[in-house]
Amino acid sequence: MRIFESVRTGSLEIFHHKMRSFLTFFAISIGVISIMYSLTLIYAMTSRTKKALEVSGPGRMTVQMKRGWQSETAVESKEAVAVITLEDAQAVRKEFPELYMVSPTLGKWSELYHGSFSDEKAVQGITPEWKRRGWVYTVKGRFINQHDLDTYARVCVLVKEGSYLKKPKWIKFYGWRDKFQEYIKHNDMLGATIRLGNSLYTVVGILQEPPVEQNPKSMMGMGGWDQGVFVPITTAQRFLSGWAFNSGGVEAIDIDTGNEATINSYKRKIQKLIEARHGGRIRFEIKDYREMIKERLADKERDMYTVLIIGAIAILAGGIGIMNVTLATIYSRIKEIGIRRAIGATRADIMVQFVIEAMLLGFLGGVAGILVGMAGIQYLASKGDTDMMLLQWWMPFAAIIAAVLTGFLASIYPAYQASKLDPIEALRYE
Repeated sequence: MRIFESVRTGSLEIFHHKMRSFLTFFAISIGVISIMYSLTLIYAMTSRTKKALEVSGPGRMTVQMKRGWQSETAVESKEAVAVITLEDAQAVRKEFPELYMVSPTLGKWSELYHGSFSDEKAVQGITPEWKRRGWVYTVKGRFINQHDLDTYARVCVLVKEGSYLKKPKWIKFYGWRDKFQEYIKHNDMLGATIRLGNSLYTVVGILQEPPVEQNPKSMMGMGGWDQGVFVPITTAQRFLSGWAFNSGGVEAIDIDTGNEATINSYKRKIQKLIEARHGGRIRFEIKDYREMIKERLADKERDMYTVLIIGAIAILAGGIGIMNVTLATIYSRIKEIGIRRAIGATRADIMVQFVIEAMLLGFLGGVAGILVGMAGIQYLASKGDTDMMLLQWWMPFAAIIAAVLTGFLASIYPAYQASKLDPIEALRYE
């Protein structure tokens, strides 16, 4: 029997049993929608993880103090200990000059004033090495340099957040606005004098972020804690007033070995160096940046697997439906099978006919699922879901292949049973 004739016969069978066919490919459609959503999430996570690692560096790790809740014992949590210092970072740089980056940071919350404008901002003290990793900016003016550090210069660099290429619809209903960002977007701040805490600073540079959709920092949550102002770290220690995480020390030391394979060896070396500098009286940890990214993705992974399981169950339910429909079709067409066998159809012809009908049912369910799924994903993307913006052209094809494959696998057993029918018995069946 020709393939075209099998497709025509299958289409007529589906058309004449509309409700039964609809209920079957409805389950397939739900599965296809779930698969498309899951594929988009998986692709988004993979793509963003790759971009984040490229931006952060292949051998990135962070040295930071343990918080009180991370202490191993109650006594340890109350014990007075040393803190990580700028001198620790300088010692790491001196001991291991081959490291690509050693970047200490000190964050403080401080009041910012410019004319009649005021706002409380996160100010981060940094060194010039900060720009070696995570650099996604275009700079207007200049960045902080070594001379600024050596002279405790009261200069600062402001970060201007990127806007959306396509504003999500939820923006209209989102009431909160960052006063600082609104202010610097509408005022030329380069060269301006601002007050941070009790001291005056000159704005020597503006860092412009890329659009939100293209910024790996915003996509991965890598931007830090509301960072908007950078000052030399020595200036932050000597002059900047405000609340800090580590009083008397630095918040963290970001390090990049330059090679992923050397992370573990340098972790051990750096840990021994810092412990030796403080006589072992320091509670700190060195985190592999890859692990930090995985932690941030953990919630999304759970959501993704939940949706994927729902999709698999829906596809399985659709496959069972196709199997039931195919079995019911066989029992209602026993005489037809007998006639076809009598006029020369082989067992393979019978199998092909029912397999094609089932695959057609899976295909139609897949098409319906793709149409609904793409509409839903586009809606979520318009609402600002950056994951859904990464829908790729091949995902609908992968989903429909899964639907057709489900139809094929679900029809093999019923089709095989149909091909085994005795032609004489089938002709006598009423």
